[in-house]
Amino acid sequence: MLDAAAALLEDGGLAAVTVAAVADRAGTSNGSLYHRFGDRAGLVRALHERSFTAMLEETAAAFRDADALTDDEEAARHLAEAALAIFGRHRAALRAFLVEVADDPAVEARNAEVTASIRAVVVDWLVRRFGASPAGAEDAFALLYALGASQALVGPTTMTPGAVATAVLALSRR
Repeated sequence: MLDAAAALLEDGGLAAVTVAAVADRAGTSNGSLYHRFGDRAGLVRALHERSFTAMLEETAAAFRDADALTDDEEAARHLAEAALAIFGRHRAALRAFLVEVADDPAVEARNAEVTASIRAVVVDWLVRRFGASPAGAEDAFALLYALGASQALVGPTTMTPGAVATAVLALSRR
């Protein structure tokens, strides 16, 4: 059911994620969806959790991979590529959960929690790997977050991973 909801979200935004449409796409009944999630709001919260957990896991994996790279420029470029790919894969979820239902207290709280977790990973890594000042690392995170938000709102960026890496390194090293 969550796979069906994610596909509908990707195809038509949050408005397309209705109980009937999810049940139809999943090949199940409305009743089984209500039984599992309670209502549409429960389904949306489960989709939110699944989407943001995936983003956290993908971010952690990208940093593990970058830690294995000895060249700092290569590591920064790898992370820029990963960030752009993560933003692209989760564009519909970012748009839905950062914009469309951000006023739901449960969604807002989870958004803040996930953002803080990703911020901590990014800032800590930049400080540890490059000796960045905390302020420089925070600025670099803000740039990445703004890039992700802009992709969610207006579509894929034309920025290259090299340009993103250069900007992150410049902010980190100032």
